[in-house]
Amino acid sequence: MTEGPQQIIAEITQEARARCQAIGGGALEAVEALRAELEKNPTLGRRARSAVAGMKIYTTRLEGTDLRPALTVTYVYDAPPPEPGLIRIALVSPVRFAGGGTES
Repeated sequence: MTEGPQQIIAEITQEARARCQAIGGGALEAVEALRAELEKNPTLGRRARSAVAGMKIYTTRLEGTDLRPALTVTYVYDAPPPEPGLIRIALVSPVRFAGGGTES
């Protein structure tokens, strides 16, 4: 009997969830949608260097809306063979542009 490919599991850490709630404006919903997409395509975004073997760190950006700023999302993809892998969304930060928000 041949099994199909195992599903990758993606989760949002408590810290990232709390940060989304603090940002508001639908940030948590946007990150939840990204979480679902990562279960299908775990290598979205730009890969960063990782000091730990087997763990891959990625960052990606979610465009802003009228209700929330653009977000930078950092996640860790831990895929030790032959396991399907686990993705942990670890950090969500609003994108700040240089010189923005300085009112006189």
